[in-house]
Amino acid sequence: MAWLAMLSACETMGPEQPPVDVNALEQEAARLLEQEEFEQALQAYSQLVGASSGSELSGFLIAGAEVLVVLGAYDTAAEWLTRAGSDATTEQAQRILELHEQIRAARSQVTTPLTRVALLLPLTGPQRQAAIAIQDGFLAAHLNQSEAGARGRPALHIYDTGLLGAREAYIAARDDGAEFIVGPLLKPELEAIMDAAGPATTLALNTLENGRSAANLYQFALAPEDEASQVARDAVTNGASNAVALIPHNDWGSRLLDSFRTELEALGGQLLQIRTYDPAGQDFSSAITTVLNIDRSDQRRRQLGVDLGIPLEFESRRRQDIDVIFVAADAAAGRLLAPQLRFYFAGDIPTYATSAIYESSRQNGDLNDLLFADTPWVLEAGAAPPTLAATLHRYWPQRTSAQWTRFYGFGFDAFRLMFALHENPNTLSSFPALSGVLSLDEAGRVRRELPLAQFRDGVPVAVEPDAGAAAETTAELAGIR
Repeated sequence: MAWLAMLSACETMGPEQPPVDVNALEQEAARLLEQEEFEQALQAYSQLVGASSGSELSGFLIAGAEVLVVLGAYDTAAEWLTRAGSDATTEQAQRILELHEQIRAARSQVTTPLTRVALLLPLTGPQRQAAIAIQDGFLAAHLNQSEAGARGRPALHIYDTGLLGAREAYIAARDDGAEFIVGPLLKPELEAIMDAAGPATTLALNTLENGRSAANLYQFALAPEDEASQVARDAVTNGASNAVALIPHNDWGSRLLDSFRTELEALGGQLLQIRTYDPAGQDFSSAITTVLNIDRSDQRRRQLGVDLGIPLEFESRRRQDIDVIFVAADAAAGRLLAPQLRFYFAGDIPTYATSAIYESSRQNGDLNDLLFADTPWVLEAGAAPPTLAATLHRYWPQRTSAQWTRFYGFGFDAFRLMFALHENPNTLSSFPALSGVLSLDEAGRVRRELPLAQFRDGVPVAVEPDAGAAAETTAELAGIR
């Protein structure tokens, strides 16, 4: 590996090296580690090793060995730990033992390195733009030095399912010797390859609702169902127990409703009422007044006026037993729904949506106060390695909106997941990624835990994970304005 050769050169320079500012270089090494620039951090520690002695030397050797373990260079890490032992303090000696044990455990789980992988995407056809963004994220991870330093880069072959057909592309990748296949992307494509899956391990970039799976097949998707479950958990954490839902009259809305209701009820909440709306419409007053029982309030007023025989002055009033509203809507429908909810006296009820509500940084003032789940890269500055974010902004500035960032990060995560699943899928329980904190369930599906945000002054602002513990009621969260 190139970085090992550079490391060896640093170590043999000895007294020929220029004087080293130990404090400054130590801070630089810490910064590089924080940014996951492991190879550069290792070079810094190599210089620190050459400029120190005694227990300070042992400390730098141990720190460097920790980086070597991350990079998978176990033999070199063991050598550094042996050197560190001669002048180690009691605490350092304990850490040396722990790292030796970690190396032994890692070596026991080493699998054959991947040498050939395949990526299956519909690079022609209606999904071309999304597929290209996912491909570019995958390639960015493939070329990332920290990944390559740990395992070496496998040969990558890309197959266009839009041109070849999903089943044909899958069989071609398998027959060409792919040890791991990533894709296909679309649900019908996944259905098409199910009976051909195996023996090559496959990470499909979608999921099937019927729970169908196959041997050596994992399913990973930017599933909106994960987001609906996430907002239900957040609502209950913040004290909600009674919910109503507004969903579009289509399959997407039904799937989100099922996920929201399942999670809500599993946590002790209940869904009081559901109302569908026409996603192509603009006036949602009928659905809103019905789900808030305002139409019944108006009916009672009219009947009372008839019974008394006199005109009544009356202000419409919504039902008072609602803790939370779930809205399944895209950005266009959301910008119409949110103001209408406020008009009908629901502005003080916490209202949740999924990431579909947020498409770009423009024209979001109408969405103020809405809460939604989204990927870490979209919501959290610094979630992506700085080099990756800089590359995206430099070469694909047109893809920096939320929609394209999700796809790009999805491709990046798929590459990292490929290695994690190849090496030891049993350890995939809390995997931090650009698409969320990932975990693998018993059915081979990758689940996502997502952060929450709220629109304030038209801008999504991340809600701290412990915000629920701090707020006594969901109404307090709705009042963060």
